[in-house]
Amino acid sequence: MKHVLVTGAAGFIGRAVVPLLAAEGWRVSAISRRPPAAGQPAIDWHAVDLFDTTATADLVGRLRPSHLLHLAWNTEHGRFWQAPDNLRWMSASLSLLLAFAEAGGTRAVVAGTCAEYDWRHGFCQEDITPCMPHSLYGEAKLATGRLAARLLADSGTQLAWARVFFPYGPGEAGGRLIPSVIRAMAAGEAVRCSHGRQYRDFLHVQDVATAFAQLLRAPDQGVFNIASGTPVSLRQIVLTLARLAGWAGTPDFGAIAVPDDDPPLLVGDIRRLRALGWQPTLALDDGLADTLTHWRHHHPSRSL
Repeated sequence: MKHVLVTGAAGFIGRAVVPLLAAEGWRVSAISRRPPAAGQPAIDWHAVDLFDTTATADLVGRLRPSHLLHLAWNTEHGRFWQAPDNLRWMSASLSLLLAFAEAGGTRAVVAGTCAEYDWRHGFCQEDITPCMPHSLYGEAKLATGRLAARLLADSGTQLAWARVFFPYGPGEAGGRLIPSVIRAMAAGEAVRCSHGRQYRDFLHVQDVATAFAQLLRAPDQGVFNIASGTPVSLRQIVLTLARLAGWAGTPDFGAIAVPDDDPPLLVGDIRRLRALGWQPTLALDDGLADTLTHWRHHHPSRSL
């Protein structure tokens, strides 16, 4: 049985990928600062602060997993872009990867970000589009990926670096676009948006989870985009949510100013990931409907 250690297992993507891996027959050891109170029988949870590199290395040495899926990082909405602890995450991530390699780990899959790219190019292809981050978060992720590749180059440990674009779905942070629109509609508040003409690459979190699972199974190394490959306007996202929810209001497009450097297009080329046998399965309408259903289930007292 292959044994995977998953960091950030209680986070947005982690909550989707951990049960998927367990269902596929992996032995799953999950790391979180605060493991869930009601754990799953197939998941072995460990409470570890990854900034405590000694404790982390000790745990990895005891578990000796064959695979590593590193998802943990600061993703606090609105703050992570320029948070100083991005540098601590970079250091902790490299320490984790070193400990994993020293414990005999064979393959590591690490979550990067589309923020590593130069967003002026719009269409992002792994081996062609230049990298020029405009945030400390993007810089730290890019540096971590480059240093990790050098660190593991002669170790016998494979590395796949996954640049995630715009995941959405059940459990997404409340301040982000989709949950904030749903909340405003349910509360009878104005749905205030930007002009909405920006095109982005949204992918349902379950498809993100299957992409990470595929990267764990594959032998290929290097950088992979995790995206849908299909641009959709923010205006379309908002209007689709309104239609699916049966909301009769009118979104206030243009109420929120758009920064001058906000890119009109951000979409990921996913041919490298497709070549491994992966493809997205949830169309946008189905993914947004699933998100609405989850929201209604967890907020039964709010009409929507």
